[in-house]
Parts: sequence; structure tokens; C-alpha cells
Amino acid sequence: MSGNIRVSEPSAEMQIKIIRAKDAIASQKPRIVRCPYCRHNSIIVFEDTRGHVQTKCKACGRETVFNVLEMRRLRRLQLYYSSLNG
Repeated sequence: MSGNIRVSEPSAEMQIKIIRAKDAIASQKPRIVRCPYCRHNSIIVFEDTRGHVQTKCKACGRETVFNVLEMRRLRRLQLYYSSLNG
């Protein structure tokens, strides 16, 4: 590990923002988005997440851009088709 990393407490204003963000998602259901290459858990998104999110997989190291709304639609279609077949 590098010796140049500095860790400090966030400012009071930033801590208030962090607490507000935690409170805002407290009642929301988290959803895990997996890496499309190795299926490792890549990121966690919440119901109010919109737009594009870029992440780097910790397992395989590939960077992927996810369209969160599109991923939600794909999941709904998968559930719909599985209910027709099952």
C-alpha cells in the first residue's frame, strides 16, 4: 500500500450530506448489478438511481458503463418471460 494516502474525516457539511443520503435510501430496496464478464457483484444501485454509471470490476478488472434504467427494463422482461414459461 502506498505511503502517500491521507485519510481524514469529512467536513461537517459533508458529514451532514452523507447522513441525509443514508436517510434517503433507508426505505429503498438495493439491487446488485453484476459484472457482465465474470458475474461478480459489481455495484449496488437503489430505486432512485438514474442514468449511466461506470464501474471497474474488482475481480476481472474490466471497466463497464451501465445504463441503470435499461438494466431495470431487462430485469422486468426476464421476469415476465420466466412467468410465461414457468
